[in-house]
Amino acid sequence: MGSYDSGVVDVGTVRGTASDRFESGDASDKDGSAYPYTVSPGATIKELAVDPGAEIAAEITTTGGDTFTVPVTGKVIWDRWDIDSVEFQDPDATGARLIWWWAGE
Repeated sequence: MGSYDSGVVDVGTVRGTASDRFESGDASDKDGSAYPYTVSPGATIKELAVDPGAEIAAEITTTGGDTFTVPVTGKVIWDRWDIDSVEFQDPDATGARLIWWWAGE
């Protein structure tokens, strides 16, 4: 069985900032009291960073129409997919604080 590239980049390895490369973006810091949180910007998300206070799930829909759910257990940045929208879910009802930012075009 071959290796699997999940598209997850450890936050410590990020070079530069998304604002150096993309014209659109946004950020948010939620207290965890109103899951699910949906990010659907009307632009293509090229980089998405997530910093959850506890394990959450991110349901990602790509611009090609694929939808998949990824568990998020710590800080991550995804930059492998063209993302149309993402819904952050709290399947274990932890009420985890959630910080995210995205950049795209």
